[in-house]
Amino acid sequence: MTSTPRRRWLAGTAGLALCAWAGPGLAQAQAFRLQTPTALPPTPRTWSFQVFDNGDLVGIQRQGSKGKTELHVLTAGSNYQRFAFQLETALAAADEGWAFVALANRDLLAVRRAGASGKTEVHVLDAERDYASFKLQVPTALPPTDRRWSFGANAAGDLYCINRLSSTGQTEVFVLDARSRYAKVALHAHTALHATDTTWDFGVMPTGDLVAINRGGDSQRCEVHVLAADKRFAAFRRQVPSPLPSVDRSWQFALRANGEVYAVHTEGGSSGKTEVHVFTGAATGN
Repeated sequence: MTSTPRRRWLAGTAGLALCAWAGPGLAQAQAFRLQTPTALPPTPRTWSFQVFDNGDLVGIQRQGSKGKTELHVLTAGSNYQRFAFQLETALAAADEGWAFVALANRDLLAVRRAGASGKTEVHVLDAERDYASFKLQVPTALPPTDRRWSFGANAAGDLYCINRLSSTGQTEVFVLDARSRYAKVALHAHTALHATDTTWDFGVMPTGDLVAINRGGDSQRCEVHVLAADKRFAAFRRQVPSPLPSVDRSWQFALRANGEVYAVHTEGGSSGKTEVHVFTGAATGN
């Protein structure tokens, strides 16, 4: 990967028993909007994926060839056949103790689950500086966390910290206030969702609704379960089976701001590429 210039622009563009799957809150998810191989070859477990608000797919390689975490951003306008840019970030190579969240302003928030501070830490890479420097590096209000925890952010940049297995037997959420530099817990709630494991992925809508994606539910499909922020996550706003059959952990899920779910098949299929399968599941208007 070349580092000069840093930015390379290319030309052109549930365990839950869902008995009835009926009614306005349990409507069938739409069919796939897009299913396509990308410009990326199959990607190993050192990669994770996010989606920017415009639909660009963000590939995060935690262990780049030059000892850095790298970003490889595929453009929605090219159906993910072209890179908007590929670059090294200011973050050193990271292990599975790190998680990543794409913010609404295109900054990349890196969560270190067990930082040197003795806390869960936030390290925000600055999009305006091509991710070559940090906008913020702080310990949060949370003690060290592990892989039972997942992370997301709303439109304000508040950090949602999701504990899949709480002491109450429910999935719980802590919302850390961005205005306090993540030093204050704005909300702590036990959700309507039972305890989960790492076969579930999570995302956050701009409104703060929490989206839980089950890789293999009772419907024999991947399922989307949306917990209502205005109910303190004590009720579901929407529960739908997706058009995607049950899948294994070679699939990752990322949530776009418009409610589309991006299912990324990291091992690829017959195409021999990392693939993206896009469907609408989280927006209540569908």
